[in-house]
Amino acid sequence: MEREDMEELVFCHDTSSGLKAIIAIHNTALGPALGGCRCWSYTSEEEAIRDAIKLAKGMTYKNAMAGLPYGGGKAVIWDASEASGKIQAGSGTNDQNDDQVPQPGVGANLPGVGGIGMHDRGAKRGVGTNLPGVGRLGMHDQVPQPGVEANLSGVGGLGMHDQGAQLGVETNLSGEGGIGPHEQDQAGVETNLPGEGRHAGEILDVRALRFRALGRCLERLNGRFVTGLDLGTTASDMDQIRVETAYVTDTTGSLGAKDDFTADMTAYGVYIGIVTSLCHQGVASLQGISVAVQGLGKVGYALCRYLHAAGARLIVADVVPERVQRALMQFSGAISADPARIHAADCMVFAPCALGGVITPATVEELRCSIVAGAANNQLHGGQLVARRMQAHGILYAPDYVLNAGGIISTACELQGAGPDLIRQKVAGIAGTLGKVYAEAARSGTSTLEAADRLAEVILSTGQASQ
Repeated sequence: MEREDMEELVFCHDTSSGLKAIIAIHNTALGPALGGCRCWSYTSEEEAIRDAIKLAKGMTYKNAMAGLPYGGGKAVIWDASEASGKIQAGSGTNDQNDDQVPQPGVGANLPGVGGIGMHDRGAKRGVGTNLPGVGRLGMHDQVPQPGVEANLSGVGGLGMHDQGAQLGVETNLSGEGGIGPHEQDQAGVETNLPGEGRHAGEILDVRALRFRALGRCLERLNGRFVTGLDLGTTASDMDQIRVETAYVTDTTGSLGAKDDFTADMTAYGVYIGIVTSLCHQGVASLQGISVAVQGLGKVGYALCRYLHAAGARLIVADVVPERVQRALMQFSGAISADPARIHAADCMVFAPCALGGVITPATVEELRCSIVAGAANNQLHGGQLVARRMQAHGILYAPDYVLNAGGIISTACELQGAGPDLIRQKVAGIAGTLGKVYAEAARSGTSTLEAADRLAEVILSTGQASQ
């Protein structure tokens, strides 16, 4: 944590539902941390921690470069694939429970952190207050009852709780939602004791209970972190979080949850970045330009639509054969490639749109493209070393956190009341941001990644997002 300059790492564990999650808050200099909630089958707690920290730091830089008044954070849930069946809320019984309370060293203070999971009220600018530009945004000071849409105006505090875990270990030992009173035990570990509260007797599936438990963890952070959709989560999951806290976006009915709007805005931003990168190399049009797209999920597939409409020749790959076949049928002239070798395709643009880490010190030597510009997070396994290697080979790298900011721009703009047209206009601004990165790299003689990091750090040091 100290090496990555993290502000806070919160371990969330709920015995009754089996929730195991981490909330990582990297930097709140520009405002409350904003980042998605990822649900993934991690092989270990250590892997989940590393991913949460890396993704949270990426969100700090992404939000800063996008000119958003938010800091960077991320929530990750692991072992969620085990969630199945139904249990009775407040029953405290679940065959899949992990009854282990975090051991010493997990909840221990780390250097320069002020305690894992501790709530440092009012210590950072914009923390514990209404979200920037939102006013009250219909947020509630009372957790809504099941099936009731609470949308109160003029309510202060955004549903903030004053209590916090003294030792930084956030554990809900049993119960669901507001069942039973919150009590503080002798060791300062906040517990949620079973009782006959508002959810007693309600039948929920295990996944729903886990996301409600995560919502309670978010609520105790008092607005320091706002989450939304990410890999492996759905609008229904966000709805469950919303039962417990207002600090969540992309719930049912929002733009972020409608017709893959967020994914489309991410893809649109990457498309804009590819066009900008081509122009930087003196290519005025995508017509006839070969683009290799690795990953045909929601974002990758939407990117293919934009590229195909502009006349690009597509090379596609995905580990799911049905996705590839669908792309070959829809996009005339497209050809397929081995997902593990598409980075070495003979193309003008390589667009990584799957998981991160695809460009390593070894694979960078196999690239035959002129531009790397894709939607995946943390594309470079080796960071600056790999970025400099690409620079030495004459490959223009569009830093991923600049290029793939369309989704978070969409979420932030919706929080501020913007509609689809204004959001698209804001996402199109990625072209100007990327142009600044390329200009700084040329001026300083550094890699584009170093240039982007430098520009982001200037913004963070001033504590003022550029609009």
